[in-house]
Order: sequence, then C-alpha cells, then structure tokens
Amino acid sequence: MKHHFSLTFKVTERQAVDVKKVAQRIAGSDFHVETADLAGTEFSVHFAREGDHAADLLNYAREQVLNAMPGAELVSVDMSEEPPMTGAVDDITKLVIRACQVLGEPELAHAWLNKPQSRLNGQVPKVLMVDAQGRTLVSRMLTAMEAKD
Repeated sequence: MKHHFSLTFKVTERQAVDVKKVAQRIAGSDFHVETADLAGTEFSVHFAREGDHAADLLNYAREQVLNAMPGAELVSVDMSEEPPMTGAVDDITKLVIRACQVLGEPELAHAWLNKPQSRLNGQVPKVLMVDAQGRTLVSRMLTAMEAKD
C-alpha cells in the first residue's frame, strides 16, 4: 500500500530554514520540502512510500529530517492513501473540505470560514488562508476542534 505523508516541523528563529539545503540533505529524491510560514521557522516535508508499516515509514522520514535539520520539532503529521494536493489553491481547497468534515455540513463550514473567530484573535479564517502561515493557523484550529469532538 502506498502512503502519502506531510510532516510539518518548527525551528527557532535563529535557525531559519533554507528549504533547498534541507532538501539536499535528505536521502531520497522524492522528498518535497516547502516553507510553511513567512518567518521561515516552519517547513513541511511531503513524500510517498510503499509499505505496510506506516509508523516505520513515518519514523524513517522524521529521522531523515532531524539529521538534515537538528533541533527541528515535529508539530504536525498528515498521512493518507491519496496523493497530497500541492500549491496554495489546493491547500485552501483541502482546508475547506476539512472544515466541512469537522463541522459536519457545508453550510456550517461556510459560515465558520467567513466569520471572525475569537481563537484566531478575531480574524476570519477565509482571509487567513491566503498565505501559508494563515493556512497553518486555520489547520491547527480545525485539529483542535476535531480533538474536542
């Protein structure tokens, strides 16, 4: 079975991430590395692997990244049997779909995405999703909402 992984890591501001250097240090040509925020303190690694033991594959990737970027902290993991979407438009689409799943109905998700949220310092999720840092904030909020259910 083929698994698709997206791992997001955080580093201190002093470390700042050069995604090209991180990608060069990771063994394997199928790792795609991108910054996850404007400050350059978060980055995501996307890859796919065949195998029956997803946890082993995940640990392997985590070790590769930590060898390439010592001190990085794993902050989130996504795994699916479907290839991940890439690009800002696809990321926004993925968040809208996730909001529909978390809230249970498209109408509720639409209302939530368009309304200022106190847990986002009064900001509107739809507006935040324009940049990578905002998408990360919205994703984390959806994860927190999901955990409460």
